[in-house]
Amino acid sequence: MVASFPSFAQNLVPNPSFEDFFACPGSYNYSTTGKVAPGWFSPTTGTPDLFNQCSKGEAAVPANWAGVSKALSGKGYAGIFVYVIPNKNYREYLQAELVQPLEKGGEYYVEFYFKLSSFSKYSIDRIGFLLSDSAYRTAGDRPFPIRPTYELVMSKPYNRTTGLWNKCAFTHISTGGEKFLTIGNFSTDEKTRSFNLTFSKAKEPMLSKAAYFYIDDVKIIRLDEPKPQKPPVVAGYKEIEVNKTYVLKNIFFNFDSYELLENSFSELNEWLQVIKFRSKWKVELTGHTDERGTDEYNLKLSKQRVESVAAYLIKMGIDGNRITTKGEGKSKPLSLGKDEAAHAINRRVEIRFSEK
Repeated sequence: MVASFPSFAQNLVPNPSFEDFFACPGSYNYSTTGKVAPGWFSPTTGTPDLFNQCSKGEAAVPANWAGVSKALSGKGYAGIFVYVIPNKNYREYLQAELVQPLEKGGEYYVEFYFKLSSFSKYSIDRIGFLLSDSAYRTAGDRPFPIRPTYELVMSKPYNRTTGLWNKCAFTHISTGGEKFLTIGNFSTDEKTRSFNLTFSKAKEPMLSKAAYFYIDDVKIIRLDEPKPQKPPVVAGYKEIEVNKTYVLKNIFFNFDSYELLENSFSELNEWLQVIKFRSKWKVELTGHTDERGTDEYNLKLSKQRVESVAAYLIKMGIDGNRITTKGEGKSKPLSLGKDEAAHAINRRVEIRFSEK
């Protein structure tokens, strides 16, 4: 199937290509908390891994402890064990809570990409995807107790596309309330067909008896979502117009950081609806800092912060070609005061729209 996405369709998967992380990964994931990356966690005692270009260790991209692979998009991806011999039934799963629950009767397009790591000793014939109204967390590392919503079963456990990024995609008619997704191999070892890759260069002890999949670019988009008839409203503004500058009032960063804090998303999502509704408008984002620090430092930081806002909008389904960004550093303060209140006013992101 070739899906046709509405221009205003929103990807309901948080951090869909695993670009965001709690800390740059250095090696295997040893965490027992279940946290994998912002928006992602392990529903079992298995420990999915994260890989990123920021890493200087065994979790780097493209070369890492599990193999060598570029990301399908961006700079990172996740990884899970999907099969381990002999008859271990060890599994790892990736789980995420959707941005919003699925609506009953809605038609949704689901897609993600998987790739056998090049240091795996085995390849297998399947991967599954579960949509559920609860997280179904389990105290163990065996096959998930719930059957998947969709299971991709390939004709052979090894074929000419093994080792490439492969797509798993399907359409789903919601029963209503599905709020979690889970990715992994839901079949037992007995049901899973495997193939021994005698040419594999597997050296890591567990990989030498396992199949390990990289996961990237997870997407859930509603196909039949009607476009709202009335322009969306942003709190504090009666109407949004072209050629007028608006200050994003609740966009937060830590000091000396350009990583968006989670409490920024509420207002950003309101602007997101405006941008989706006004699909013919161009979007200009401008970043400003307070006066503390050098001109050079503040110019760089303002650019990084505004690019973080743009990246969030793109991640949520906005065409990047519609967005331009610029940083003004501390050159255009709104307040000339020297106290923290003035600094807070000057430290801002602005949005402006224009006709295409």
